[in-house]
Amino acid sequence: MNNPHDALFRALLENPARAGTLLREQLPAAIANRLSDSPPRLLDGTFIDAALRHSQSDRLFEVTLRDGYPALLYVLLEHKSAPDPGTPLQLLGYMVQIWRRYAGKEAGKLRALPPIIPLVVYHGAARWDVATSVLDCIAADADILAGQREFRYHLRDLGPVPYEQRSADRAVRAVLGALCGVFERQVGAPMLERILRDLPDGDLLEQQVLLYIVRHYKTTEAAFRQALSNAKPGREEALQMTVAQEWIERGRIEGIRLGEARGESRGEARALAGSVVDILETRFGAVDVQVRERLARMDAQGLRPLIRRALMAPSVDALFEP
Repeated sequence: MNNPHDALFRALLENPARAGTLLREQLPAAIANRLSDSPPRLLDGTFIDAALRHSQSDRLFEVTLRDGYPALLYVLLEHKSAPDPGTPLQLLGYMVQIWRRYAGKEAGKLRALPPIIPLVVYHGAARWDVATSVLDCIAADADILAGQREFRYHLRDLGPVPYEQRSADRAVRAVLGALCGVFERQVGAPMLERILRDLPDGDLLEQQVLLYIVRHYKTTEAAFRQALSNAKPGREEALQMTVAQEWIERGRIEGIRLGEARGESRGEARALAGSVVDILETRFGAVDVQVRERLARMDAQGLRPLIRRALMAPSVDALFEP
């Protein structure tokens, strides 16, 4: 996944039991109580426009209501840092796409479409202040509005909800806590420890949340290690090893940025050349003398883009390709 929030949210919803817990807890009680005890069934496909994939992720579930009828539950994770006023229109467009895909070329299905229950889960920094219905976005008088039906979604703004109240399930609560914390300037040690403590030991989700925190939180390795020690006594060394390479990569990138900000000298060029070699050897093994010599002859301006290439190139030879 290109978007880390998308990947983590999808990981949570891959498990039917956890998906069911999330849906029941985040939907209004009047609707959650209408769902049968059967776990939700994840359907294939995404309905998000290509231009919005960097800021949203989605999941579509089929659920059974207590009266036996099917319904579709569309879950949208809104991970912009601020609310998007276009959400009501976007959701309406997604619902139309879902119904079209459901009906296909069968005209009879268009006369008996299943209800779609949209749920937006928002973990941005600012409080959500966007209308929850297209009707609220229409500039018209009461008589005209009375003739239009509402398409209203249910919003669950996680920001104001205390950590412990976000879910009764510890794993669900930890993921929601991790998603909420990503937009904070600095997540305090107590909150970080609560998230880590709630993660299920040895579960793949534990590793995914650890990587998410290391890659995207504004925390130091020392603070992270201390939180691990307090939250997972006896397992902190093993868990630290699972993210050790991430800390190395993060430090290298931060060092590159610092070098770019300070400007280059010949000494800095040598340091950049050494960094390129280190990256190549980490990825591909020993680097030929000819490659080392070529890098040593280059100045800092020429070496700067090679740092990024070394992190992504499929081979050492590809490093110098135009």
